[in-house]
Amino acid sequence: MALADHEKRELDEIEQRLFDDDPKFAAKLTKPSVLVFLSRKTLLVLGVIAVYLGALLAVVAGVTWSSVALVVLGALLGTGVFAGLIVLAWRGRRK
Repeated sequence: MALADHEKRELDEIEQRLFDDDPKFAAKLTKPSVLVFLSRKTLLVLGVIAVYLGALLAVVAGVTWSSVALVVLGALLGTGVFAGLIVLAWRGRRK
């Protein structure tokens, strides 16, 4: 559903007022984020790696501090990463 001409003009006027009132904020809104250039799969892989590294860190910290709960948490997170990847792969093959 396309916008009407008068709606487009109103949005342009609002945008121009924003640039006039607060140029720094307007520049921040128009500057694209780094994450915009990454695909969904790339973001998923980076997220999986981050969670897995966090799980490894939790296991190491748990062993260092003799905390069984932290070791178990890290082990569950690490196992959950692989279980999640298996589920994603299984769902992908079913399509």
